Amino acid sequence: MRSYTTAPSGLLEGVKFQKTALGNIVQGQYTSLVIGPDNKLYAGCIDGKIKRFVIRPNGDLSLEHIFKPFGEESKLTIGLAFDPASTADSLIVWTTYSETNSSWASFHDAEQEIDKSKWAGSMNRLQLDAKTDRILENEHILKSLPCFGPNHENFPNSIVFGTDGMLYFAQGANTGMGWCDCEENQEPSREALLSGALLCLDPSKLPSILPIDVKTYDGGGSYDPYDKDKPLSIYATGIRNAYDIVWHSNGQLYATVNSSGGNENTPTSDQQSPYYIKPYSKIKYTGPNNIPAVFGAQPDQDDFMVRVEKGGYYGHPNPLRAEYVLNNGDEDLDNSEYNGVKPDANFRGFTYDFGPHMAPTGIVEYTSETFEGRLKGCLIVALMGHKDLVVLRPGGEKKDIVQDYDGTRMGLKLDTSPLDLVEDKNTGNIYVSEFGKRTITLFHPIEKGGRKAVLVYDENTSNKIKNPLEEGKIIYQQNCQMCHGIKGIGAMAPSLVDNEWINGIDAMFSVIQNGSDNNRMPAWKDKLSKEETKSVESYILSLVKK
Repeated sequence: MRSYTTAPSGLLEGVKFQKTALGNIVQGQYTSLVIGPDNKLYAGCIDGKIKRFVIRPNGDLSLEHIFKPFGEESKLTIGLAFDPASTADSLIVWTTYSETNSSWASFHDAEQEIDKSKWAGSMNRLQLDAKTDRILENEHILKSLPCFGPNHENFPNSIVFGTDGMLYFAQGANTGMGWCDCEENQEPSREALLSGALLCLDPSKLPSILPIDVKTYDGGGSYDPYDKDKPLSIYATGIRNAYDIVWHSNGQLYATVNSSGGNENTPTSDQQSPYYIKPYSKIKYTGPNNIPAVFGAQPDQDDFMVRVEKGGYYGHPNPLRAEYVLNNGDEDLDNSEYNGVKPDANFRGFTYDFGPHMAPTGIVEYTSETFEGRLKGCLIVALMGHKDLVVLRPGGEKKDIVQDYDGTRMGLKLDTSPLDLVEDKNTGNIYVSEFGKRTITLFHPIEKGGRKAVLVYDENTSNKIKNPLEEGKIIYQQNCQMCHGIKGIGAMAPSLVDNEWINGIDAMFSVIQNGSDNNRMPAWKDKLSKEETKSVESYILSLVKK
């Protein structure tokens, strides 16, 4: 059995933050937080809107404008980044979004049935007015990114620009472990040539006629990412679902990787197998031809951080790219079929192991000289599955992670799932999107001998919700929805409302309190009281009955 290392061991003396609630003005579900060249905070909403906040001297936020790139229509949006050419008077931003609905976020104006066959990923470039809520230009740059899968949960994700002027973003995978997710009553899904990869867009190669249709041959399209003249290319592969990426000042590119749960399927390199999928014609495979397909691969895989090298492979198989081996091969799978299977020859490994079900999402390099520079150069990562932030220090010859620090010991503890974060480089303040709580939370640095920050607003918690069902709904939305879906239909975790729910309705209270026998569901007894557990159980049962 593998042992998981999930608890950061380091301690940074003298580094402390004070958590500050910002009140109702910042309410919303934000997938990206960035600070613009005008020193204002821009919050990308999951429905596609962009909110601009003025940052006050004490760190408080004041809403200034709301931009609506899609008018009154909602589109599930993740990426938000300023173009390097942007100035305070010329605000150019790029966004990534999906043209279809998702199982973990629902909009009243979107189709409720998910089209699992639609190549729905897109990218836009906008020019925002510096003084009003007008959008001066709105260009559709890319369409038909391979955004589909069994739960439609992995998308074109966050955007960063490199010092080379190139735009980088991760395209999520369509399967759990590289091959068909063929569960009962589930439409088969498959990887695409561009899925499960880190992509690079060269803006200087954009044609005059936009958008570019990037659907590849496997979907009936003609786009070839291996053509050197094309603007969108594949930078690195095997990155299953990197929510965020960051170019560090040390010149390295780091990405957070959400790996697969267990009981998924891997592809085969055996050309005689009925499960073999022929790779793209431009890819010449020279590896072993006896890598087996595995059905129900175990156990759940850890979540990781990777230091991305151009052309590297990072463990998520894709038969169209002749990538067949999951992660470290035999070392990472208990299934006997994988005995003796070695990692892919191009596998570059991981620079940090978060452990299982940590769900690392947002990542930022801390650049402030606050705390006499003790935190400078560290990577701060939001752990959506752990309600806190972890601090990682890169170093050494290869700039891998050489030390980790427990963010909770620095005061970086949250009430619900964090999704993205940004540093105000002028003050060292950290703003975090608490997705489950639908708010932005501020962390003030508290320097030794300095004046402590004070709460600007205090949330109104005096009016206790008396209706257990309503209380259960709120607890579910803040803690469970991201994994089990907006109506319990399943997303990153299984459905709670189908007839095959493995834990059974009778055991629901115990599973919520103590976790599941297979450890895929963590215990909540230290976070939820028995009364709160009863409330969320009642709410889930109400979904089952509908």
